[in-house]
Amino acid sequence: MYSLLPPLGQNLVCSFYGWKEGRMRYGPGFEKTLTALLQSEKWRKADIDAYIDERIAELVAYAFENVPYYRETMRRRRLVPGDIRSRADLQKLPILTKEQVRHNLDKLCSEKTDKRRLLLRHTSGTTGKSLHFYVSRAAIAFQWAVWWRHRHRFGLHRGMSHVNWTGKMAVPPKQCGPPYWRWNWPMNQAVVNMHHLTPAKIPYIMRFLNEHGFEFYSGYPSIVHALCLASQEQGLALSSRPRVVVTGAENIYDFQRRDIIEFTGATITDQYGFSEGGGNASQCKENAYHEDFEFGILERVDAENLGNGMVRGRIVSTGFANPEFPLIRYDVGDIGVWANADDPCPCGRESRTLTAIEGRTDDYVVTPEGRRIMRFDYIFKDTVNVRECQIVQRRPDTIVVRIVKRPAFNGKDEAFITSEIGRWISPRLGVEYEYVSEIERERNGKFRAVKSEIHPSLAVSPGAAPPCGSGRLTDPR
Repeated sequence: MYSLLPPLGQNLVCSFYGWKEGRMRYGPGFEKTLTALLQSEKWRKADIDAYIDERIAELVAYAFENVPYYRETMRRRRLVPGDIRSRADLQKLPILTKEQVRHNLDKLCSEKTDKRRLLLRHTSGTTGKSLHFYVSRAAIAFQWAVWWRHRHRFGLHRGMSHVNWTGKMAVPPKQCGPPYWRWNWPMNQAVVNMHHLTPAKIPYIMRFLNEHGFEFYSGYPSIVHALCLASQEQGLALSSRPRVVVTGAENIYDFQRRDIIEFTGATITDQYGFSEGGGNASQCKENAYHEDFEFGILERVDAENLGNGMVRGRIVSTGFANPEFPLIRYDVGDIGVWANADDPCPCGRESRTLTAIEGRTDDYVVTPEGRRIMRFDYIFKDTVNVRECQIVQRRPDTIVVRIVKRPAFNGKDEAFITSEIGRWISPRLGVEYEYVSEIERERNGKFRAVKSEIHPSLAVSPGAAPPCGSGRLTDPR
């Protein structure tokens, strides 16, 4: 019925939704939590470590007493709560996978909680396989307090006018005339969905942005980037620029950051989180991702030393804010790079930091040498004639480079890209090209720059020897 309403009616629906969400996000405890978070981010490392160990001990004791899944798991391992009192002790517990959550939804709920008071949420998942979980209202308010602490670092406050760039269909895709935006009046927010960032509609959207002078933008980096490219190609510029662009929900690549800064003139800041709410990391002005330790912690497993004290690993989270449905050592499915623990962040915060979130564990290309490559953005940093690209692996020995071309793209660009892939990725990896008018987004609206369509059993073992015994590939970033 929503799509049949006139724009004013849809604005009212969006505003009603915003009002309801606002009551949820900023309900009892939000302001108190935000005030406490603004203080705790100044804590020294010793105080942070002590706090984390105390919360872990409390959470594990609570889970043992009240959550059937953890009680059974710990008993099978002959563990009692006293065995797990610190971050280091967490390794005594097994990693919790998404499949285990799917199969133990009720067993992961606290017996001390009336399940009817919890909210059943789900993630759409990049593969289309959704995951359901429960969350309390208090946990939602805590998560939003964490997110607003991040925004406070850049001078942003609730109530400021802003645009949310989203994959949600606020404006029906089939709408042919303006307005190509909808209003969430309670949050002073305009909503623009990616489906309308087309050449014919961009002039209307740009006029709207310049007339209203929004203070900040938020949303998927790939959608903000699409706005920038489409506008520049028509010679359109922002005369009324936002001060800050806040991104999240998907990786932001170097070329996206470069283009967004050039177009908007804004400061870009990113935050890392996930729908399940078991952990979070927010950037400071030095672009380091600081672990939001009050909300949950991010543990690294399958660690790989990168040199200079930096370590790459799979992200496993333990959340503190939602004991009603606790996720302890939960395998998020992402890969992160941790900074050298001995190098303090210049911003002065002493919480643990990551330098990058590289992608999901299933977003990688396997080379004939057995290397797993997750990022290709540095390959394209000098290719100004590529508007957008995606790497797809359909066969173990070959990748397909899917490209949205700019008008000046030619054979020299293709030869250069092939050469760079051979130089930085693998000289034995076949490269094919596919030219498209746009890169399709996933069902949840996310952009996947690297996508594997081969079964893991067909990939070369990561232990396979490089052709010349050269060891690990050096990442030129």
